[in-house]
Amino acid sequence: MLFRKNIIIILFFAFFLQSCGFQPLYNMESLSGFIVNEPSDKSESYVIIYKELDSALKPISTSENFIIEFTVDEQFEDIDIRQDEKVLRKNIVISVKFSIKRENNDEEIFIGESLISSAYNRVAEPYANFVNEQDTRDRILLLIIQDIKRQLALFKKNQGK
Repeated sequence: MLFRKNIIIILFFAFFLQSCGFQPLYNMESLSGFIVNEPSDKSESYVIIYKELDSALKPISTSENFIIEFTVDEQFEDIDIRQDEKVLRKNIVISVKFSIKRENNDEEIFIGESLISSAYNRVAEPYANFVNEQDTRDRILLLIIQDIKRQLALFKKNQGK
């Protein structure tokens, strides 16, 4: 009798662990079936986002693809201004709004946004400020691309339900 109870407890525990298993957000199919429209704006931010998304997203052969269009908004703001009006830090805010449509239909089925900001220290050397600004912008753009990929994977996962 004790042996039977132990087996039942072990089986119950095994089924419980199986139902609580971790399911990753990404799988092989999570970023397939998307096509990124090439933006008409050829500024640096648009080009970086387009190239990264285009290389990560794979269309499928049927006409069941989703079309992605996006717009980029960049804002720069001086922060931490001293009394002598010297700016010590600069903040960069980049927002990307994107929409998803079906390939055979112009109706938007999902609208998303990714907004990330970061600041860098300003120094007396102009070249150092330029490099700091470029590094900060590149870091923000990479974070935005990762966020958009996560949103697309969640969108695709929810489409299957």
